[in-house]
Amino acid sequence: MNKYLLMLPTLNEEEAIQALAPEIPGAFDVIVVDGGSTDRTKEVAEKLGYTFLPQKYGKGKGCGVRTGMEYFLSKDYSHFAMIDADYTNDPKELCGMLKNLKSNGTDIVLGSRDRKLQYEILGWFSLFINWSTSGITAFSYKMNLPDIQTGYWAFSRKAVKTILPLLNAKGFEIEYDMVYNSWKEGLKMDSHPVTFRERLGETKFTNYLRLKQIYFGLCYVNKSLSVMFRRKFLGNNGRSKN
Repeated sequence: MNKYLLMLPTLNEEEAIQALAPEIPGAFDVIVVDGGSTDRTKEVAEKLGYTFLPQKYGKGKGCGVRTGMEYFLSKDYSHFAMIDADYTNDPKELCGMLKNLKSNGTDIVLGSRDRKLQYEILGWFSLFINWSTSGITAFSYKMNLPDIQTGYWAFSRKAVKTILPLLNAKGFEIEYDMVYNSWKEGLKMDSHPVTFRERLGETKFTNYLRLKQIYFGLCYVNKSLSVMFRRKFLGNNGRSKN
């Protein structure tokens, strides 16, 4: 068993995971957490020697992430990573993210995608939503988090063990859920520059879902402000300070 586990969340990604396979660093074991694919995703994953696991808790990326983290903690891995399984994320970038994670005493590293490539591939609307929600969150937390909607993530075992019991997001809002709970629990987060490329297959992230990201971003900022208020004016036991 390797020390590192890489999770690929899938929903009909047979073409993409086939293309990703030669690029995944050998230091990683791979688990494919699937949200109900109707194509050959399972067949391809098992042929590649990957662990295939149907996700628990319901439909949506958040359910898949929580399933993958649960599997990670059931094994003896030291670090957990995940990338989008649609080929947009280059697995080779994970080596730099892990180096950042281990050398700086960081608990979680987010891959910050090249904004020029995001604009060229996804368009201005998607880039604006990501830039605005990431900016509000980074300002609120006073952290270097320029791309909280990224698919690139690397975690220490401590980080996964800390936040998994607190996560309840089911869909694409899982990124906000992870960042919020990591901040609330005092985990150290950092970002690492990464590339970005065209996906293979059909996207599941519609403009409607992009608009919902603004809503979710504001909801989590509001939750964060509530925590800040309680910490400043109330003790941990919820009573007013004198």
